[in-house]
Amino acid sequence: MFNLNWLYIIPVLGFLVFIHELGHFLTAKRFGIKVTEFGFGFPPRLAGVKFGETIYSINLIPIGGFVKLVGEEDPTDPRSFARQSVLKRAIVLSAGSFMNFVVPVVMFTVLFMLPHEEIVGGSVVISAVAPGSPAQEAGLRPGDTVLQVDAQPIDGTTEFIAKVREKVGLPVELTVRRGAAVSGMRSSPEFALVETVTVVPRANPPTLNIVEEVTDTATQVSVRDARRYDGNAKVGDKLTQGPMGVLIGLANPRIEGRSDPFWVAFPNSFRAMWSVLVTTRDGLAQGISSGTNPGVTGPIGIAQATGEVVEQQGVYWIFPLTALLSLSLAVINILPIPALDGGRLLFVIIEWVRRGKRISPKKEGLAHLIGFALLIGFILFVSYFDVLRLLRGESILQ
Repeated sequence: MFNLNWLYIIPVLGFLVFIHELGHFLTAKRFGIKVTEFGFGFPPRLAGVKFGETIYSINLIPIGGFVKLVGEEDPTDPRSFARQSVLKRAIVLSAGSFMNFVVPVVMFTVLFMLPHEEIVGGSVVISAVAPGSPAQEAGLRPGDTVLQVDAQPIDGTTEFIAKVREKVGLPVELTVRRGAAVSGMRSSPEFALVETVTVVPRANPPTLNIVEEVTDTATQVSVRDARRYDGNAKVGDKLTQGPMGVLIGLANPRIEGRSDPFWVAFPNSFRAMWSVLVTTRDGLAQGISSGTNPGVTGPIGIAQATGEVVEQQGVYWIFPLTALLSLSLAVINILPIPALDGGRLLFVIIEWVRRGKRISPKKEGLAHLIGFALLIGFILFVSYFDVLRLLRGESILQ
């Protein structure tokens, strides 16, 4: 992070949080809720102009923004937020996440419509099989070419991974072509065999400690076996696996230039977002089950990732990165965590369930205060490990 590419995160986060607050602002105005200030950045205020009843301000810290609503917990004022119906308050609270959800839809759609290169076709090849994995138990070998999944042809690694994820915990039939060891012509199609093997992908793949001698097969793997899966493995590392326990590659792919029409790009944006959410869910589940960090990082780690992406891939990749961060912000903010929009929305839903009987503002405020303190503590906790990683010179993208 010693290069200045990490500074790109400042306008990125500023834009995303501003868009988030814009959602709250527009819906509040639409419902007649009194907005006293809509600020870009965080105080202290540098400049401000008042139009009508609202001050539009520019503030010193250029990350994000804020919206001040009258009576967020006190319904005394007839135009206060707290005086509005349950539905209106729920819409205002959800509008920020909705806007952050719209951003990746728009960005991915535009990116798919612009001229770009895509890897098309190619054969999925098993390059390594993890020791003790479902793939090893089923008899899969390095060098096997996967032709079909459940009797359906596959087109590339993305489709293969998606089909395997759909069958986690269930038997999946792989039709594979493997070279026959005849006269040393293992890879020649004339001497290939086609077989069907049945594999049951795991929901919670293990993370094993790499050791010289194994004393507990549930948590350890020998360095000799680990190197058959990862040639760079060494004692003290951890061997992580996917549901099936294989590393895959792509043989004979084609790279084609294309630009999708809107009616193709628009639904593809949702597929891309769904793929990100599924991958994140699986990563979190594996991290929790194995007791390892599933990739959670704080502002420092996000800045480091931004710098590395720009350095390795170019400034163009700021746009897909912004889309991914916006999607993350949308999901996190709508979770029922006190101090976040989802936590406040939870209290509105509780009020609706109790048929209009509200939890006292004092108790709700205390819950949000505790939630805010825990949230700040969590950010500081993950930031500590982000700093350690930086000091060790480790990449966050590995």
